[in-house]
Amino acid sequence: MASFDEQLAAATKRGAATLHGVLIKCVDRNGKTLYSKTAGYDSIEADAKPLREDAVLKVASATKLITSVAFLQCIERGLIALDEPISRILPEFETRDILVSVEGTTCMKRKAANKITARQLLTHTTGLGYWFIHPLLMRWRESGDYKKSNFVETRYDMPLLFEPGEGWLYGCNQDWMAVAVRRLYKTSFEEYLADHVFKPVGCQAPFPTFHISRHPDYKARLMQGLARSKDGGLEPTEFIFGDNPDDEEGGGGLAMTMGDYVAVLQDLISDQPKLLKPETVAMMLEPQIKPEKTEVLKNLLQLRPAWDICSGPVRDEDVNHGLGGLLVQGEAEEIAQPKDLLVWGGSSNIIWFISKQLGVAGFFGTQLQPFSDPKAKELVNSWKKDFWTKYKSGELDVSNRREH
Repeated sequence: MASFDEQLAAATKRGAATLHGVLIKCVDRNGKTLYSKTAGYDSIEADAKPLREDAVLKVASATKLITSVAFLQCIERGLIALDEPISRILPEFETRDILVSVEGTTCMKRKAANKITARQLLTHTTGLGYWFIHPLLMRWRESGDYKKSNFVETRYDMPLLFEPGEGWLYGCNQDWMAVAVRRLYKTSFEEYLADHVFKPVGCQAPFPTFHISRHPDYKARLMQGLARSKDGGLEPTEFIFGDNPDDEEGGGGLAMTMGDYVAVLQDLISDQPKLLKPETVAMMLEPQIKPEKTEVLKNLLQLRPAWDICSGPVRDEDVNHGLGGLLVQGEAEEIAQPKDLLVWGGSSNIIWFISKQLGVAGFFGTQLQPFSDPKAKELVNSWKKDFWTKYKSGELDVSNRREH
C-alpha cells in the first residue's frame, strides 16, 4: 500500500491533480511542530507556483472556532452570561418566529416560547440555520420574505426552525456572535480579533482579514479556489465567502494562513493558554447535548454526510457537540484516531482538530469545493491515519507526552 507521502504526491501532481495543493501541520502543547506537509501548487493555471506554507486560505466555516473563542472571552469577562437570553446584546432575538410552513409567497409562523442563549449559539441549538442547508428555509428564501444583503443583521435575519434548545441545525450562529462582540467593544470584529486573539498568540501583521481585497499583498498569496468538475477534474470557481465588502461574517468570512490558524489551535491545547482560562477550554470539550435530548442528537446525526470528514469514521453514539465544535468522544480505530477530540472545518475542505488531553492539534488545508469532496475526504483520513499511527508508535518527538 502506498505511503501517505506517496498518496499526497500523487494527489497533487501537476497536470493530474485531484487536489491542486495541500497544507498540513500538527503541533504539540508547547508549539513544537510534530508533523508538516506542503504539497502541490497554488493554482491550476499555467503559471502556477509551488504552494508555500504562508499561502493565504479562505477558511470558510473554520472561522467559527475563532469567533467562538472571541465570544467565550466575552463570557469569561462577565459581558455575556452563558445561559441567560442573549437579547440584551442582540435585541433582534427578543422575540423570534418559528417557521412552520411555506406555500408560495405565504409563510406560516408562530412565536417562539424559549429565549436564545449564548450556550445555544455555541452549540447550534438556537433554531437558526443556513438557507442552503434546509429545504424549508430554501422555500422561505424564495417566498420573498428573505432580504438579500451583505450585512449580517439583515442577511441572517431569518425565522427559527424549532424552539431554541429543542433541536440541532447548522447555521449562522457565529455570525451573530461576531455582531455581539462588535457591539460590546464598539469596534470592528476584525480589529477585535487582531487585538484579542491573533496578537496574544504571536501572529504578526498582516492579520487574518474579512476583506482580502483591501490587502493586495495578502491577496497576492491567496491560493486559488477550485471546484470539482462533473468529469472529476478541477475547475476555477469564485468562493462567495472571505471577502465581504460591507461586513464581517463570523461564521465563515476569514482569510488567513495556516500558521495563524495553528497558533490559535496550539494555544487552546497548551497548559497555560493565553486566549481562554484552562477551565473554559476544558468546558469546550464537554458534551453539551444531554442524552435525553434525543431529537437534538438525531438532528446532529442527520448532517453526518457533511461533518464526517471532520470526525472520521466514528460510531454515531460517540458524537456530541462541544462549545465551538463537534465533539468526538470515541476512537476511530480504522484511522488510529483517539477519543476526546474537538473538530470542525470549512467548506473549502479545511479540517482541524484538538486533543486537550494529549496536547496535540492538527490542521489540513486546501481550497476546493464541495465540502467533504470524496477525494479530499480520502486524503484527510489517510493523513489522520498516518499521523496518529506515528504518534502512537512514538515515532514523533512529542514534548511532555501524555497518554489517555
